[in-house]
Formats: sequence, C-alpha cells, structure tokens
Amino acid sequence: MNRLITLILILLVCFIPACSPRSEQYTELESRLVDAADMRFILIQVDHGEVTILESNGDHVEIGGQVLFADKLEYQVKSTEKQISIKVFAHRDSFSNPPLRVIIHIPSQMQLKVETDNASVFVRDYQDDLEVASTSGNITIEQVFGKLTLRSNRGNIIVRESSGIISVVGNYGALTLQNVSGETAASTIMGNVVFGGLVRVGDTVRLETDHGSVSVNLSQDSALSIQVRSTSGDVACMLPGIISSTRACDGEIGSDGGMLSIRTVSGAVTLQLIP
Repeated sequence: MNRLITLILILLVCFIPACSPRSEQYTELESRLVDAADMRFILIQVDHGEVTILESNGDHVEIGGQVLFADKLEYQVKSTEKQISIKVFAHRDSFSNPPLRVIIHIPSQMQLKVETDNASVFVRDYQDDLEVASTSGNITIEQVFGKLTLRSNRGNIIVRESSGIISVVGNYGALTLQNVSGETAASTIMGNVVFGGLVRVGDTVRLETDHGSVSVNLSQDSALSIQVRSTSGDVACMLPGIISSTRACDGEIGSDGGMLSIRTVSGAVTLQLIP
C-alpha cells in the first residue's frame, strides 16, 4: 500500500508541471515613427495595461512597448491633416501582468488626449494641454505644464510638480496633489483628497468631496486666504491665526496670497503646516 501511494505521488510530481499553463511571455510591440511637424492634436486609446508618455526631442511621435497576447492585439496608427490617432487594444486583461506596456514619446506643444478603460497612465515632462479619461485606471502626472483635465471613476489620480489650470475629477479613488501651482480644482464623491505644498499669490485651490476626507499639508512659506465648510464632517484647522469651529474655519496666512477653498458633505477636513 505504501509503495502504491509513493508511486502516485511521484506521478503527480512529474505530470503537474507538464499540465500547468505556460508562463506568460511578452512580445515586442512593432515600433512606429510618425512625423508630427505639422500636427496639433494627438489621441491615444488603450484598453488595458500601462501607458507611459514622455516628451520626445524631435518632431516625431515614437511608439513602442510590449504585448502579452499578440494574437489578440489591435494596433492602429492614423494621421489626418492635424491629428495623429493611436489605438492599441489588448482585448484581454491579465491578473498577473499588464497585457500591454505602451511607451510613447511626443513632441511638446501638441494637445494630447488619452482614453482608457483600466490601463494606468503615466505622463512626465510635457508642456501643453493634456486630457486623460479613464474608467478605473490610475493616472500619474509629473512635471506637466498646461491645461490638465484628469478623470478616473475608480482609479487613483496623482499630480506632482505641475502647474497651469489643473482639473482632477474622481468618484471612488484617491486624489493626490503635491507641489502644484496655478488654478487647481479637485472633486470626488467617495474618494479622499490630499493636497501638499506651497500656496501663494496667483494660486487658487478648490477641493471638494462628499463623503471622503480632505487632508491639506501647507508649506511654511505659504501665503493665502482659507475658507473651509463641511455639512457634517469634523474640521480641524491647526493653523496659527485661523478661526476654527467643528464644521468650518476661516482666516488668512500672510498677506496678498493665494486662495484655498474646501467643501465636504460628511468628509472630515484636516489642515496643518509642514516643516
């Protein structure tokens, strides 16, 4: 009996690896190079995976990356008189690895729009108008200057070291704004909002959430007027010279500065200075 059990175990050890699915392997995405010298707009559509957008040094749009399921890939690049359209669809998601890794280099001074289902989007070192719309993918923006319109229903949105007219809209994901300047507005229903950095003359910050919390960490050198209101959430304004109550706070730090406005329904609000 013991010999029989031993034989069965040996057979299982030998056959289980043979029956296991093969490890997923990436295939290089066909590289594309598109002349963008006279172009003004670019549209990028990706369904699943990761999209990285960087500034290019010349007048060409460069497209590259990797695909996990090459047999399902839909890959199109089209140019019209003023617009370049890039569509990369995996038509299949993966729990273990991103089905697509798309890297696109774009010349500055082009208006850029990105549409995705649940692909994460990362944009760095770019100058001009940028719009990103996602259903559930995360959006990360670093050192982008222009008009930024960012929307993700369930994903998280992070904006760092950027300036211009910044609009961030979510629903369930967290919204994080760090060291931004210009006109900044963030709005969500259930997600939390975190703002950190310097606010001074010329800066306008509006933060709104229904049921999520708002946390603001201001630089010591900030100069601004502050108005905070919450319908039923607790408000804690730990700032010198600010008049605070359980549901509101008002006041001014410095003089001739920027403006910070916060509104919540039931979300808690915390304001403090950071060293």
